[in-house]
Amino acid sequence: MRASDAFRQAAHAIWEANAAHPFVRGIGDGTLSEERYRFYLAQDYVYLIDFCRFFAVAAAKAPSLAPMERFAKLLDETLHFEMDLHRGLCAEFGISRHELERTRPSPTCLAYTSYLLRMAYEGEAGMLLAALLPCSWGYGEIGLRLRRKGLPPVAHYAKWIETYASAGYQEIVEWLRTLFDEVLGDLGGMQRGRLQEIFDTSSRWEYLFWEMAWRMEGWPV
Repeated sequence: MRASDAFRQAAHAIWEANAAHPFVRGIGDGTLSEERYRFYLAQDYVYLIDFCRFFAVAAAKAPSLAPMERFAKLLDETLHFEMDLHRGLCAEFGISRHELERTRPSPTCLAYTSYLLRMAYEGEAGMLLAALLPCSWGYGEIGLRLRRKGLPPVAHYAKWIETYASAGYQEIVEWLRTLFDEVLGDLGGMQRGRLQEIFDTSSRWEYLFWEMAWRMEGWPV
C-alpha cells in the first residue's frame, strides 16, 4: 500500500461523508438548486485566491527545483487559467467579476483558507502536502465517483464532474500523491501521526465547505 493510501484509509469515514453530502449528491444527479450552486461558486472563487497564495508558499518551500517549478506552474495555471474559467462559469449564472471580487468569505471559507495558509507558513513540505491533498485528491475522487454513476442532465454539473474526473486533473493528483509518498518515506511514526492529524483536519474542512455551501452560510451579525 502506498503511504498516501494509508492516510486516505485512516480518513475513510470522513471522505465517505464528503462523498455522501447532499450538495455533492445534488451535483451528481442534477438536483442541486441553482441558488446553492451560485453561492458555492462565489465562495469557491474566494477560496481560490488564497489557494494561489498557498501554492506560492509551497513553491518557496519546495525541497528541490523540480517540485518548485511544478508548484509555480500550478500557481500560474490557477491564476491565469482556472480562475478565468471560474469567472466564465460565474458569468453564465449572472455573477460578474466585480461581484466576485466583492464576495465576503463565509465563516467556514475564511477558517478553512486560514488553516491552509497557517500550515503553509509554519510547516515544511510534508505539512503543506498533508493540508493540500484532501482538497485536490478529494475533488478528483468525487469527480471519478460521480462520472461512474453517469453524468447528470444539467450541463453545468456535468461539466464540473468532467473537469475533476479528467485525465489532466488526475495527473495533478497523482503527482501530488507521489510527492507526498516521497516525503513520508523519510519520516518516523510520530511525525507521520502529526501529518495524519493535518490530513484529517483538512478532510473535515472539506466536509464543512460542502455544508457551508448547502446552508449558504452567512455571518450571524
